[in-house]
Amino acid sequence: MSVTTAMLDDTMGPAMFICSDGRLFTPTIDLNVSFLAPATPGPIFGEGQGVQAGKSICFLEGRLTDADGLLLARATSTARLVPAEKAPG
Repeated sequence: MSVTTAMLDDTMGPAMFICSDGRLFTPTIDLNVSFLAPATPGPIFGEGQGVQAGKSICFLEGRLTDADGLLLARATSTARLVPAEKAPG
């Protein structure tokens, strides 16, 4: 997994955690990344959002942009919804 992919994954899961008021942990089941532009040295900004959540699965989207707002990569993922108290250590 590339650093870009890991950064995208780390924007999407926390987005659902925040949307659930800290009640749900989201281990990734499936992840699809589109690399749109090369990342260069400097700040990179990540944005994640929950698209839809059911009883046990959610769908997420993420984006990485550079300091000028250029879209570097985007991702979609599917994750399990696990109660935070049952999340691994």
